[in-house]
Parts: sequence; C-alpha cells; structure tokens
Amino acid sequence: MNLLNINVPKDRASMILDHYTGAESYSTTLYLYKSNIVFWEEGNKYSAEMEIDLNKNPKKAKMIKQTLAREYGSFLITFLNADFSNAENAYNTFFVYYGLECLNHIDNIRKKYPIEYTSRYVSTKKFLDYYNKAFELVKKDYIKFQKDIRNTVDFVFNLHENNSSSDLDRVSKFLAYSIAIDLLEHFFSSMRFSIVKGYNKDDIKEYDNNDKIEELAYEIANDKTNNMCAYLYESTSHFALAYISLNDLIRNTKKNISICQNCGRYFLPSSGKEIYCELFNLDGSPSCRSYASRKTYEGKIIDNVAELTYKREYQRRITRVYRSDETEKTMRQKEFALWKTKARKQLSLYRQGKITQQDFCEWIEKNK
Repeated sequence: MNLLNINVPKDRASMILDHYTGAESYSTTLYLYKSNIVFWEEGNKYSAEMEIDLNKNPKKAKMIKQTLAREYGSFLITFLNADFSNAENAYNTFFVYYGLECLNHIDNIRKKYPIEYTSRYVSTKKFLDYYNKAFELVKKDYIKFQKDIRNTVDFVFNLHENNSSSDLDRVSKFLAYSIAIDLLEHFFSSMRFSIVKGYNKDDIKEYDNNDKIEELAYEIANDKTNNMCAYLYESTSHFALAYISLNDLIRNTKKNISICQNCGRYFLPSSGKEIYCELFNLDGSPSCRSYASRKTYEGKIIDNVAELTYKREYQRRITRVYRSDETEKTMRQKEFALWKTKARKQLSLYRQGKITQQDFCEWIEKNK
C-alpha cells in the first residue's frame, strides 16, 4: 500500500471559516475508503474537495493529509443531516468527508483499542476494524449531540413548528437555548484559535489617511476585495467544530437555515425564497430542487391542454426528422424549423391571453 505519510497523525482537525468569501476549508487526515479527492484548481493541491465513490476498489484506499475546501456552512449542514444510526450510514454521510481524527472521546478509544488505534491506516481491513469498534463507543454521543444541536437550530431559526417572538435576535436565542440544554457538556471546549491573514504586505496600498482607509472599508463591505482575515479553529472534537460553525454562522452572517420541503433535510438557501435543497443524494438521483422544478413543469403541462398539445406535436415532428433517411432529412428539418417558428408565435399569443386555448389547439390541428 502506498501511504503518503506512514506516521500516525495527530487527533486534531483544523477549520477555516470565511463567511466573507462564502467558503470554509478544513485540514484533517483522511483514509480514502469509498472516496476520492477532486481538485478544484489544476496544480493546486490545497484547493480540493471530497467526492464519495461507493463503488471504489478498497485496494486503492490510502491515507492522506489534505486541506479541502467546501462552501461556507457545509460542515454544519453535513453534521445536521448525517445518519448516525449505524456505522455504514454514518461513514457514508459524515466521516467519509471529515475523517476519524476528531472522534469524540478519542482518549477512551485509544485506551480501549490501542492496537487498532496505532494500526488504523495500515490497510482497509485495519481501518474498518478500528472504525467499527470506535463508532460503537461514540454512537450514542453522536446521536445525542446531533439531536441537541438540531433542536438548537430549530429554536433559533423557527423550524419544525418553533415560532418564538420576532423581538428576539438570533444570538440571544442561540445562547439561551444552548445554555438551557447545556450544549457544551458534550465535548471538551478547549480549542486552538488563530487568525489567518488573507493578504500580503506587498499587496497593500499606502493607507496614510482616513479617507483611503474608508475606501478600503467600503470595498470590504461590498465584497470587492479579499483583503480579509479568516478565523482558524483547531479541535479534537467534531462536536466542538459543529458548535463553532453554528456560532459563526449566527453571529457573523445573515444566512438562514431552512428545511427542504421535499426531503426534509437542513440546508442553507442562497435566498429567502428557496424551499428545495441542492444537497447530494447517495443514490445519485437529482437534487430536490432539480426534481421539484421538473415535476412542477410537467404538472403544469399536464394541467394545461394547450401546452400539452404543443409538446406532443413538437415531439411527433422532431421524431419524424430524426427517423427520416438522408434524402429526406434536410427537407424535414426545414419543415420543422418553419413549423416551430409559427407554433411558438401562436403559443406566445395564447400565453399572453390574446387567443383562447381552443383557438391554439385548432391551429395545431390544422397545421399538422
């Protein structure tokens, strides 16, 4: 097996939360079992994301220490939606992306399974042996903390029939609820914190007066510059990182967390009007937003005789073009193009209410 780093890594992960650019990066040790690294920028090993591959050959799995980038809020949303009911589902919905280095109560795991712990990346068999045993030790903790942080999110963002006073701000609601249920009891709250500069001295202009500084402030306020500071958190607990991610989102952004009206999962809408998510589905099916859009469109067509009549005639004509032989194809294409132009004009008149549904259907029938 080709291991990139034979040394057992530290039980710690780091995460950069950058709400200005809408991105978050994290660095942890991953064992590429059922997953691949997909590079965003060619030649840049620090600009990558994790892609799940349930059909991947286990023999090609390897350990890797990697910095990965995802959209801001991804860690929190992934944790909220993860399925911790069993080891396989938990891996496929969460640990495949964020690894095992922040398993809660890692010290207890290391003491109970010292051999499995020290050899966990030697082979796929060793990795799964360690993971399955470790997960059984922390399973109840993950289910309990996920339930508590979900309840916190529901209270703060008025989800699942929560409807608190509009006079309360989100920060106050977050603090009150997390204190009431003692959300911090689930993990050791100590973590490393540092500030990462997003600029070099050479890139900075001469800001020798307040007017120039105000100009920079306007650029920052209008997202016209990346000369920012990002916050880097290092922790030995997924729970701590989930708490910090939620805290950062509530305090430093205006983003809302919503519930998808199709699948029921938590998601971060890009605008206040979105009701369907674009989250990845393990079975490879289209996202809820794509599926809902298609079903809505098809439903409107079925309910509308004129639209359905147009669609059927369009399909009949285009099929005739494709099935025609070479001697007829050119003529059929010209006929189809001419019909389509006239038909779309009639359809436009119908949609504008200038002709009736019966008028349009009669036109289609006469021009078959």
